Formats: sequence, structure tokens, C-alpha cells
Amino acid sequence: MIDSIDNTLQIIILLACVAVALVRALRWKSRTWTLLSLFLGSMVLGNLYWTFCLLFFKTAPQVSAVSDLSWYAAYIFLYMLLRHAAPPGPAREHRMLPWLGFLFTLGMGIWFCTFYIQWNEEQGYSFILWDKALSNLAYALLMGLLMFSAIRRLMNRKKYLTQRPLCIVILAFCLLEYALWTASCLWEGESLANPYYWFDFLMTLCFILFLPATRKAVKV
Repeated sequence: MIDSIDNTLQIIILLACVAVALVRALRWKSRTWTLLSLFLGSMVLGNLYWTFCLLFFKTAPQVSAVSDLSWYAAYIFLYMLLRHAAPPGPAREHRMLPWLGFLFTLGMGIWFCTFYIQWNEEQGYSFILWDKALSNLAYALLMGLLMFSAIRRLMNRKKYLTQRPLCIVILAFCLLEYALWTASCLWEGESLANPYYWFDFLMTLCFILFLPATRKAVKV
């Protein structure tokens, strides 16, 4: 019951955010707002498929590629938004700190793979879930790219001053995604004692914060 309420609430808020972004994109003929609406819309599509499987089949989708592809597209649109909203000119950084984004996501991806392999052995299966491994690699690369770009812009305060709120929201989004995935591996049960739902509530708030952060980035 909590799962259905949580997912439905998040989808409703996402749809509202998509509507706001589309109105602003049409009103100001803004590519930045168009990219934001595509990011949020792709998240909606992935969440809808996942929610329908939970409602009709009472379980997570056995073929998660539909949701995965939607979420991959969402991360790509979010990266394009970050690039498009950036001031003109090259941004050369020789610092190592932004690379921690890739290090973090790859490390988490390896941990998720070992978790799935261990779960696979406990269930008595002899095969390795290669689709999970490839999916984790894709998520690690895309999330790492987002975190790398956001951290790099935060370090270059002078050039990316107007983008700072957007970079902070993107970092929060990435960290909340990993918190959700980790909670889904370590905790079970449909109750508020499961931290998964609290992280998901924060994720819903994060989607709303993309609107003022994007407005600040485009100065509109």
C-alpha cells in the first residue's frame, strides 16, 4: 500500500513538473526548459512502467529494460541540460576532485554486482545475471558523468555561479538514486521503517527543486 501511494504521488508531482517545464519552454522558446521537460518526462515513463508492474503483477518487472532505457535517456537529457545552460567557452580543470564522481559510481556498481551474484547463489541459480552487470555499468557511467560535471562546475565558482543551484540539485539527485538502490538491496518490507520510502520522498522533493534551480541557471 505504501509503495503504491509513494509511486503514485511521485508520478503526479513529476507530471506537474513536466507541465511547468513545457509551459516555460513554449513561452520563452527555451531549449534548456525543453531539456528539463524531456528529463522529467523520461523519469515519468520509467516510473509508470515500474508502477504498473507492481500494481498488476504485485512484483517488480521481470524485464526492467523498459524502465532502464527511460532512465538512461533521462540522465542523458539532464547532462545535455547542464551543458546547454553553461556559459560559453571551454572549462579546463586539472583538479582530481571531480573524478571522485566516477570513482564513487564505479565502486557502487561493483558492489551492486557482487550483491546480485551473492543473491543469485543463495537462490540456487548457477548463472550470473549479466543483464544486471551491464545495467550497473551503464548507470555507473551516466551517473559518474553527471557527478563529474556537477562537481567540476561547483569548483569553478566564478564561471558557473548561476549554475551552482542546478549542480547542487543534480548531486543530490544522484546521491538519492544510489541511496534508493542501496536501501532496496539491504532492506525489505513495505513500512515506514524501511529507509527506501524516506529517500524516495526526498527524491520527489528533488524533482520539484529542479524548477527553481533551472530558472536560476538560465536567468529567466
